[in-house]
Amino acid sequence: MRAAMFLRILPLVAAALVLAPTAPAGAVAPFAFDTTPGRLPKTIVPKDYTITIVPDASAKRFTGTESVVLDARTPTDRIVLNTLDLTIAKATLDGRPLTVRTENDKQLTTFALHAPMRAGAHVLAVQYAGAIGEAPAGLFAQDYRRRDGTTARMLSTQFEATDARRMFPSWDEPAFRATFQLTVTLPAAWNAVSNTPPVARRVHGAVSTTTFARTPRMPSYLVVLSAGDLASIGGAGPDGVKQNVWAVRGSEEQGRYTLESAERILTYYDDYFGVKFPLPKLDHIAIPGGFGGAMENWGGITYNQDIILHPPSATVGQREDGFSVVAHEMAHQWNGDLVTMGWWDDIWLNESFASWMSAKATEHFNPSWQWAQREDASKESAMNADARLAAHAIQQHVTDELQAGASFDSEITYDKGQAFLRMLEAYLGPQTFQAGVRAYMQAHKYSNATTADLWNSLSGASRKDVAALASAWTEQPGFPLVSVTSVCDASSGNRTVTLAQHRFLLDGDDPANELWNIPVAIASGAAGTPEYVVLATASQSGIPAGRCGEPLRVNAGNVGYYRVAYDAATFEVNRRAFGALPAADKIAMLDDQWALARSGRVPLTGYLGLARSMGSERDARAWEQIVGALAALERDARGTPDHDAVAAYGRALVSPLAAALTWDAVPGESPALVDLRSTVLDALGDWNDPATVAEARRRFAAMQAPNATATPEEQRLVLAIVATNADAATWERIHTLATSATDPVVARRYLTALMSVRDPQLAQRALALTLSDEIPPQEFGLRARYVGTVANWNPQAAWAFYRANSDKLRRKQSSFEAMIGIARGVAATYWRAASPDELNAWLTAKLPSQAAPYIARSIARARFDVAVSKRLGEQMHAILAGRPPGAAR
Repeated sequence: MRAAMFLRILPLVAAALVLAPTAPAGAVAPFAFDTTPGRLPKTIVPKDYTITIVPDASAKRFTGTESVVLDARTPTDRIVLNTLDLTIAKATLDGRPLTVRTENDKQLTTFALHAPMRAGAHVLAVQYAGAIGEAPAGLFAQDYRRRDGTTARMLSTQFEATDARRMFPSWDEPAFRATFQLTVTLPAAWNAVSNTPPVARRVHGAVSTTTFARTPRMPSYLVVLSAGDLASIGGAGPDGVKQNVWAVRGSEEQGRYTLESAERILTYYDDYFGVKFPLPKLDHIAIPGGFGGAMENWGGITYNQDIILHPPSATVGQREDGFSVVAHEMAHQWNGDLVTMGWWDDIWLNESFASWMSAKATEHFNPSWQWAQREDASKESAMNADARLAAHAIQQHVTDELQAGASFDSEITYDKGQAFLRMLEAYLGPQTFQAGVRAYMQAHKYSNATTADLWNSLSGASRKDVAALASAWTEQPGFPLVSVTSVCDASSGNRTVTLAQHRFLLDGDDPANELWNIPVAIASGAAGTPEYVVLATASQSGIPAGRCGEPLRVNAGNVGYYRVAYDAATFEVNRRAFGALPAADKIAMLDDQWALARSGRVPLTGYLGLARSMGSERDARAWEQIVGALAALERDARGTPDHDAVAAYGRALVSPLAAALTWDAVPGESPALVDLRSTVLDALGDWNDPATVAEARRRFAAMQAPNATATPEEQRLVLAIVATNADAATWERIHTLATSATDPVVARRYLTALMSVRDPQLAQRALALTLSDEIPPQEFGLRARYVGTVANWNPQAAWAFYRANSDKLRRKQSSFEAMIGIARGVAATYWRAASPDELNAWLTAKLPSQAAPYIARSIARARFDVAVSKRLGEQMHAILAGRPPGAAR
């Protein structure tokens, strides 16, 4: 864990917060069942489900029966619940038959009674049947290729946000918590995993029936069932909770690192949240190939296989990312499972909290990874999306199932919310923040909550009006730009600053003039202690800011979710002292200057000046940011007369660092340096650096020798550089290695390299591979991603191929969330190949009408990318010609 930063509040705001007049404080009410949004009537509440499922995996069909104990809160003559693509054969209430009316387009079934039922307890019994899907929505089949080349099938579920209704009739809204007991009949050779341990298993002939223990009270979307030829490793940890990693038989031992990590994480979370994990076991279930990520089902988390299985061929980076995802899903066992948002407009309470807690745990257990700095990349992703007129707030207005599924966007729901929580924790203090979180957990466990409930708990712990501070950050889109103007008192040598705020936008001006209550951390000098001032109005003057001539760090520690623009004189002081600044503050200045240059507020020269000041310093995240910016400039210059000069500019800037790092890791080297070496050499390979390409080719040849050894990191790096610059013979050699590889991780590494080829003719061969059987069935989702990789060097060819084959590159049963993903992905990937108007026309014709708002948002982003590419390209042309635009800032 990074050392705690003790911050003092400046006296002028210590007593109370001065509220921004436009902050929408108090707009959200605490959780109350009766006023929680949703489509289902709240006259009937399910208390307990007993469900039996009999799947036919080969036919992709299943039958089911369920018995639901209900509480009729008032007399009523109908029961309304959710179903989707289910056929109801029979339904009774307390043994009396019901009339059934299913409206599949509304995802509703109504059971009508001949006379109103009395208030109180009743039992609903239903017999029904449904389909096992191909896409991960409801109960789905996952085909995969075994090591011997044969194909097998397993079953699993994915219910969030609103797909439990595909496997059993349910009150499929998060406020309807109930207990669940699941029974499933399967082939006798299969193992089944659910939320709770099995309490009975009976084998009868070729099949077995397994019954699982009853769950705690929870929403329907957290129910899980995974089954197949699975095996596990695990056992009881120090806290008494049994944890297991389940995987396709023969690969379970590859989950050892995940199991050991999960045991440590669980103990850490038990302590942090102040509530022990309440289930007797926690399973981590690997889905071959994957289903879109990971899902926090209570007691039975499902993951893309690569997240939790790490063979010896896995890179350090894959294990790091795996640890982070496991920590995220385990945090959900509290934030999301034990305490669930009342409705989907508060989904950030689940996702942002889990992301924030994951980063905290990852940094705690792995300080050498420098995870807190690396989380800056997630914050930058959020700010890039959030700095647009079409951005949405963290708290979204969700009215139906489509909007619920679409609310899981990574930039805002996950990354912005996480970044805001990090800022809020730093301002309130880590111990105070933890006390508030513990109070929140205790007050709402086994129940639901809203954002207002969290603010109330944090307010109680901090004795501050947290809702007044925080509401604008979650209820309105965007974030502020803090402009800094310094004034030096020549007689005393003391400096004061004026801070001003307005919304930062990349693509226009906002007439609304929103304000935020901004906890601004200010420090003077390279090692000065930060102090907080809360900027709650449009501007504030006379703020003490250290001594004249010292570097000034506004957003000290880079914890704030806002941009900073310094006046010219202060920026120049900071630029001269840039090398002495803490790593986090270097990163903040680089991030802000790059964003300001992209928005057109400042010339590019200021950013490039900071980048040149890095020399051969080894701040991994700072260099990651610089290489990313230089790579964007190089990509924008492709096909122009300036391209070779832009690439040479990048080579000259990063070559000193590459020489200092060398190709070979030093024993005991930190993972951050391993990642940095890969980042820098990868870039030099893309920029056709002769020495780098030659060394990669030499190492590739050496790797083909008998008994040759190479670390997974070196193998990945060498392949990437060699494949990018491959001729036909080299490309075919890598292809042969891909087809002969027996380790799926290594095979995928070769395939990924093949897609990165620069040569146009070889790119056509790479595109053809994306539709071939060389990609195993469990990795279907990689096909479209591979086409996007080809687009890096050959955008027009990839776009033509994607247009012609889009139906083959996605599953037949794609969810609405997947459709939205197509809109975002197409616009982000192919704007260099087609005009925004062409992309818009294609997406509008291809996707359902409900996707129109998401298409519009994605196309607006593509238009901005085109404009930025043109503006920065013109500036780079002037810089290369010796005519840099603007002053050197």
